[in-house]
Amino acid sequence: MKKIIFLLLLSIFFIAACSTQTTEKTATACPPDCSGGSAGVVSTINSPSNEGNVYGGDRLLVSVGLVDAGESSVSNAEVCETGLDANVFGSLGSCNCQSYYITLDDTHDANFQSTQIEFPTAFVSKSATGEQHATVYNRYAYTTYGPFSACITTDPFTDTSCTSTGNILTSSSSAPVQIDSVTEELSAVGSNSVTMRLRVKASLSARANERLIAVADTTSNTCVLAQDPSITSVSLPLSVILFGKAQDCGMLKFENGKYTAEASCKIENIGTNLLIGNQKQYDGWIRLDYGFEHIDSVGFKIVQQ
Repeated sequence: MKKIIFLLLLSIFFIAACSTQTTEKTATACPPDCSGGSAGVVSTINSPSNEGNVYGGDRLLVSVGLVDAGESSVSNAEVCETGLDANVFGSLGSCNCQSYYITLDDTHDANFQSTQIEFPTAFVSKSATGEQHATVYNRYAYTTYGPFSACITTDPFTDTSCTSTGNILTSSSSAPVQIDSVTEELSAVGSNSVTMRLRVKASLSARANERLIAVADTTSNTCVLAQDPSITSVSLPLSVILFGKAQDCGMLKFENGKYTAEASCKIENIGTNLLIGNQKQYDGWIRLDYGFEHIDSVGFKIVQQ
């Protein structure tokens, strides 16, 4: 009888433990389950407020809120502030940058889904008056994922049990760059291997105050980057993850400020030993890495107490 009671208690404990483990979810499971959208890291200047008042004799705090509304964690990123009058705000009147990160994987992290940047405060002279403005540059490295379902068969000429025609893209992750389509071409190169060619089309969602930048520029520690977005081409590293392995596919290039781009990836000599029984459909995903910049400004007035 004691043994039965012990086994019952052990079962209840095991069920409770499993329930606890499965109820805690991360913000995204992308890939493979991407929800789509064009959001990335949303930045908001909390202080000073736009068209608000700053009082002479007080201290000015420049505070920026950052929310990762997309489906990629951020490890390389910075916020830079500039534009303030150095004669009024001292060291805040130059260029000041701070790095940050946001994770979508660890719910216990202090920077899970969002974070906040605060620059050292500056004393505002009691005699100061007039209009002022501040500009904030938010730069971060981001990743776009595009899960797909590919047809892979050892006899691409006559095997009709699966098809490689049309768009094989399942979805695109929420990010400033979206993967619009992935098409597949399969060719036999021997009795026990095939070659896959993927054509990837992508587009950029960016407003007038946003642009693609090089990943290296996301930690530049400078306020104004030299590149003119209307004449600058940006190349995004493209890779394909298939059978649990990453294939380097070169670059997908957005030319001279254009909002669409495409590239191809050739995966050679896929061996039949990688195929599982009679399975013909295999899931993988496209990965694009890039930097993105968002610029925001506020205007405010210095008034007396």
